Amino acid sequence: MPHRARAVRRGAPGARPDARVGGWRMALPRPVPSRPAIGGAALVALTVGLLAVPAAQAVPTGAPIELATVPGTPWELAPIPGGGTFVVQRDGGIVRLDAQDRLVAGDALARTAIPRDVRKFLGLALAPDFATSRLAYLYVSVKTAENPPGDEVNGVNGIWRLKEQDGALTVVGSEPVFDGIDSDGNHDGGRMVFGPDGALYVTTGDIHMPARPQDLNSLNGKILRLSAPASGPLTAPTDNPFSTQAGNARYVWSSGHRHPQGLAFDAAGRLWETEHGPTGEQHGDAFPGGDGKQGRDELNVITKGGNYGWPLVSGTETRPGTIAPVAVAGDSPAWAPGDVAVGADGSIYSPFLAGQELRRFDVRQGSVFGQASHVQNLGRLRVAVARGSDLLVTRDSSTGPNVLRVPLSAPTPGGSDAADPPVAPGTGGNGPRPVPAPAPVATPAAPTAPSAAQVRSRARSLARRVRTAADRLGRRRLEAGRAIVVRSTAPSVGRTTIELRLRSSRGTLLVRVRPRTTKAGVQRYVVRLGPTGRRRLRAASTRRIVVRVAHRPSSGASATTAVGLTVAKRRG
Repeated sequence: MPHRARAVRRGAPGARPDARVGGWRMALPRPVPSRPAIGGAALVALTVGLLAVPAAQAVPTGAPIELATVPGTPWELAPIPGGGTFVVQRDGGIVRLDAQDRLVAGDALARTAIPRDVRKFLGLALAPDFATSRLAYLYVSVKTAENPPGDEVNGVNGIWRLKEQDGALTVVGSEPVFDGIDSDGNHDGGRMVFGPDGALYVTTGDIHMPARPQDLNSLNGKILRLSAPASGPLTAPTDNPFSTQAGNARYVWSSGHRHPQGLAFDAAGRLWETEHGPTGEQHGDAFPGGDGKQGRDELNVITKGGNYGWPLVSGTETRPGTIAPVAVAGDSPAWAPGDVAVGADGSIYSPFLAGQELRRFDVRQGSVFGQASHVQNLGRLRVAVARGSDLLVTRDSSTGPNVLRVPLSAPTPGGSDAADPPVAPGTGGNGPRPVPAPAPVATPAAPTAPSAAQVRSRARSLARRVRTAADRLGRRRLEAGRAIVVRSTAPSVGRTTIELRLRSSRGTLLVRVRPRTTKAGVQRYVVRLGPTGRRRLRAASTRRIVVRVAHRPSSGASATTAVGLTVAKRRG
């Protein structure tokens, strides 16, 4: 399979003007099969009039109200019960706005509170019982070593449990409560929301590796559904669609996602999602959805076990067993949607990075019947969160207020129904009927044995994680017998050998462990130097250690890889 030709990242400097910037222009997408045609919109400064939408439909009212200027790029907003809002800074750190939306001095959580080499802070979800438990969950992207060409993985994403007290957040424990989500530093997903069922829903990106979204045993390119107890790790609910399958499949709620950015439940329990479409990937004939295509950003309604097609299809393309979006951008201009929010007026809202607008989707019973554009002269918009009758919105700007409030009008009968609770059959009312069951679709195939390339990639990933953990411990702790502990996706069912050697992959042996993998999925690996290995390390003049990983699968070709590090003495 040809390696992906790296395309310009959606929204990055240097992206093509016709697909990225300039004045707004409504994309009239091609019709989505079995869905209404998507309507148009008209522009007015800050707040706009509407076309092809019922005159009585509720709309944003007045100009956006500037609230605060937050350092860096605000990536997430989490309104606090009782007043105030946590603001997550993408480059690391969480700050707080008080009940009057004034920025509180100092960090609610500093970047350094996470004991890892932090790359990004992304999603933040407050527990459903936050008012009493004060618990929250933060999605953190961590850097690991750079990899050889052809391997996109250079980090790992995980979820950390936090506790709030007097407006400050502290990390609970020294380890994430869920991890093993590979990262390439770009397509990380990271949005999290608690559902009406109390489960935590999490988006993950495809990290530019096209096989992963359709591989149920990979956590990438998915929406995950997790149980979030007050202590201990996050687990897979027993009613997840693939809960009886081995490995990571038990965490998966839906598959076939490229770079999902927004996630929100409406009042009737529908889960809405926004997702970035292709940017010119060249994944080859096996993955035609991204074979040089552009744009095609999506608004989806997520169903249990649904397969949303990437990279087999994109945009309005159809394929048996996949679910089409309810709204989709054309090939140009792109939307590059950020978050998604359910407005108190009953409409769905998404801030656009490329489109540089707040897009309103008028919806009824899970279908889009109209669209319009708002707030178009403030640049790249990233986050939208409902708070009372308003929306809180962020924009990418460090030179002026970047947290804004957009007032919404009241809902009107016959308009959008996303704020209406479901109505029991036979009771009447103006709200939507209960959400109809989705049409039967074929679910992704059960996990199959990984390919030789996947085995090699996973062996390299394991070696790098052992190297990173050894580097964090340092020579002094290794000499003292401290264990190297990592969690990594097992290369495959079979026998893995992990060695630490001095100078080279054939140098003096410090330790060898041979864990056996009996089922696919994330596995815990423990490597500890014994008395002989510790004595050899103390006597060695070299500071170079090589981590060697060899894997012999139960069937197929073996894989061997080695990575080196220089271990300096550290206090400890």
